[in-house]
Amino acid sequence: MLFKITRCVFILAGLISIISCNAPAVENIYRKEGIFPSSVNAPVASVVLEWGGKVRSIGSAWLIEGGNGVLFSAKHVTDNLMNDQVELGGGECKIFLSGRVYNCVVAHIPPLRDAVVLKISNSFDPRYLPKPYKIASTPVKVGDIVIVQGIHPHSQELIDQNEKEGFRDTVVPIFRNFYEMRFGNKCVGREEVFDTLPAVVTKLNMSVLVDDTEHDPLAELRHKTNRYFEVRTLRNHRLSFGGLSGGVVLRLNKDSGPEAVGILTAEAPVKFEYDEDDKLTSPCGTPPSIANTIMVTPIESVAEEIEYARRMK
Repeated sequence: MLFKITRCVFILAGLISIISCNAPAVENIYRKEGIFPSSVNAPVASVVLEWGGKVRSIGSAWLIEGGNGVLFSAKHVTDNLMNDQVELGGGECKIFLSGRVYNCVVAHIPPLRDAVVLKISNSFDPRYLPKPYKIASTPVKVGDIVIVQGIHPHSQELIDQNEKEGFRDTVVPIFRNFYEMRFGNKCVGREEVFDTLPAVVTKLNMSVLVDDTEHDPLAELRHKTNRYFEVRTLRNHRLSFGGLSGGVVLRLNKDSGPEAVGILTAEAPVKFEYDEDDKLTSPCGTPPSIANTIMVTPIESVAEEIEYARRMK
């Protein structure tokens, strides 16, 4: 077992430290047109919270069935938007979805669940939105095979390594094309990737401490109230799932196709491994690691938020 189930860490990437070179002063067609290159037509988005037009923090989101431009994400993703430390301006909450960029606002936050309803705030053509996944009507069981989906950064080193092993990442060049981020070398370079990871449900009805109980008066109540299920990816992800917070867990229904069974919430701490000589084997000095365990908020626990989203205009 990788860890003792007493505390997990949120899988939000948090603040983005950028080491980049100055981009040429040319018009950015992607920002002008509100687009970005993408081959992903799934109803899964990257949520970017900006500060002065630059990436401040990121997470994932996905369209809610029956809503009109309404998405689920994790509450702790938007905590960076809602806190008192930085006042974000209009348009600094962005949704990158199926090749188009939208502004977003926080529409609803349940008091105890790690979930948030986001709404596209600018005008949009619904024909360009991908079809949402259906909401599951029954909970998961131990042993169910599921799919974890979200968009988050991979290092260039990991992208190259995955390709060598026959697992080509689906790169979504938001950092490079929309934000014009240029990195000095391969060891610090990274880009957004659409992860779709087969996994298995390993535990149910788990109580996991994921909040900061010292500074959040509701954290202990959430800990006593919330229950999660655990999934373990069938392949080692090799780095933190940071940025997948708010993503979706799917179960394949043989009659109706994929259905949403949960919202990605937290991960087990990444376990680092060394070779027999205790030496780093990565060209960039990153220790080999195991990352394969995620806590998920069950979709049935946010039924009221689903109904709220469906009633929104």
